[in-house]
Amino acid sequence: MLKKTLLVTGLLAQFSLAPAVFAMSCSNPITAYDNTYCASLKMTQLDKEINDQYGKTIKVLKVDQKQAVKKTQIQWIRARDKECSDGGTVALNCVNDKMERRISLLKSIERECKNSGCDKALLSRVD
Repeated sequence: MLKKTLLVTGLLAQFSLAPAVFAMSCSNPITAYDNTYCASLKMTQLDKEINDQYGKTIKVLKVDQKQAVKKTQIQWIRARDKECSDGGTVALNCVNDKMERRISLLKSIERECKNSGCDKALLSRVD
């Protein structure tokens, strides 16, 4: 009986450690699967961040400025999707790079419009 208990306990311990052995970190992805997984996590986080920042930016704008930024945002989404996808495949790093740049631009618009007035050219930048 003691041998069976020790055997079962040993097997359970091995299985409980298995996830730690296979766990990976996005700070050091090893395989192509890891890279894709981590890039998709980043895309999800950036998607939330860009939506949050877009909301913050829109709040500081006047009605006509809001319309300009909305129009530009739609153009930017279409351009991003066209440039970062091929058929049914999405280049996650391309999407992530574009979203990071767009978040930075939206932050610039928010900051400028709060402090010194909006530059119409900045409101209509698609890149």
